[in-house]
Amino acid sequence: MTKAPITFIIDGRTYSLRPTAGDAIRAMPAGDREQLLELLEAVREQERGSRAAVDAVVQRTRAVATGSGLAATSARPERLGSGDVDALMARLVMEEQRNRKPPLTRGSLYKWAGMGIVAVVLFVLIL
Repeated sequence: MTKAPITFIIDGRTYSLRPTAGDAIRAMPAGDREQLLELLEAVREQERGSRAAVDAVVQRTRAVATGSGLAATSARPERLGSGDVDALMARLVMEEQRNRKPPLTRGSLYKWAGMGIVAVVLFVLIL
């Protein structure tokens, strides 16, 4: 499978090259080749940096998972103590209360009624 050519411009000159086009690469002026090599080295360094960052995150994740016992699955599940269950339920209740929508207040009721009246008045005026 042949790859599509890569087109780029260096100092106003347009090049369209493929990795297999050795003659066209050799025909490039030395200064343009050096600029292209510098650019490719910068791309390679960025790729190494991003791969190193991904590898570091993967290793940290594996270490945390292994350290907390998440990586190893046991045949029997661990039972929670009564204190653990109570703490878990309290945390779930707090999260539910935090995520609940606030109740309808008198101020919000007045606001919606006012917007409804304004909408009706504007509708009557337009017709």
